[in-house]
Amino acid sequence: MTRPGVGLRVSQGRVTSEVDPAPAGRGRGAAGGGCAPRLRKLSGLLVLPAILGAMASAGCGAGHTSLSVTLGLPLGESSVVAANQTITFVITVTDTGTAGTAGLTVIANLPADFRYTDTQGLSGSAVRTSPVDAQGQSQQPTWGVWELSGNTDDVKIVFDALALGNPGQYTMTASASASTASTTQSTGVLLKLTPAPQLSALVTVSPSVAVPGQDVTYRVSVINQGTGPAGGVSVLVTLPPVFIFDGSVSITGNSGRSGGTDPVDGSALPFFDGFEVPAESGSSPGKLTISFDAKVLSSAGANGTYPVGVQVLGDSGQERVSIPDSAPVQVT
Repeated sequence: MTRPGVGLRVSQGRVTSEVDPAPAGRGRGAAGGGCAPRLRKLSGLLVLPAILGAMASAGCGAGHTSLSVTLGLPLGESSVVAANQTITFVITVTDTGTAGTAGLTVIANLPADFRYTDTQGLSGSAVRTSPVDAQGQSQQPTWGVWELSGNTDDVKIVFDALALGNPGQYTMTASASASTASTTQSTGVLLKLTPAPQLSALVTVSPSVAVPGQDVTYRVSVINQGTGPAGGVSVLVTLPPVFIFDGSVSITGNSGRSGGTDPVDGSALPFFDGFEVPAESGSSPGKLTISFDAKVLSSAGANGTYPVGVQVLGDSGQERVSIPDSAPVQVT
């Protein structure tokens, strides 16, 4: 059995293939390239699949798979980032071939100490056949799985990462791979990580049980475990309604102070400012400790348990630590 345009003739131990000529001016055969009409005599005993295979090898109807991967930042976002700051990235994978792509997965190759935090969005014209989502705190977040039909079908991933590590320059890339395509990697994006503070705070009180007219001592500790100093640090303490500031201020630690003010006796909102807390050095963090006394008012009419609140600000408010309802004192 033969089909129009292709025939087989067997005679005297030979197999001959015949291809109908294409009309003049139509098809690649008219230009002399591709699968030009021809009559070939093939020695030996051949079968139809072998002939069709040879025609396919010559390029009849064959497509190709090709991927393009780009990595960047949203428009207007800087590649210079402070340590402990969140940065947003955009990965776009485009199928630039014609044969389509199956089993596509995408990987972001973050700098060693950067960590993935969340995905803002997934979009594009590709079809997601099996959801594979990036895992939190990963250094190589991975997404999948998509099928692309070629002809600029695409996948777009927008995600956030936390910039951690020592100050310096880092290069980041993204890559895409598929069951029908080899791995393709993006051009590297250069990132600059600048020094930045990382503040935390703790408040304690002694004694934790008091009577009206008695003083208790609060101790507020501010710790900097970052790679840069924290300037302009201030500490605000919100005392319970039956407590007032009663002096006896003591300031310790390796921090410095330029100017600054201390609260006045009788204040219900003791405020201290003008500090610079240095960056961590080796295993030793920068530290500021403020101790002061507070008096339980003799007119306090209600027994009960009274916590304090603390707010620490640094670097013009860029660093903020809040401690609500801590270091309770039981008034009896």
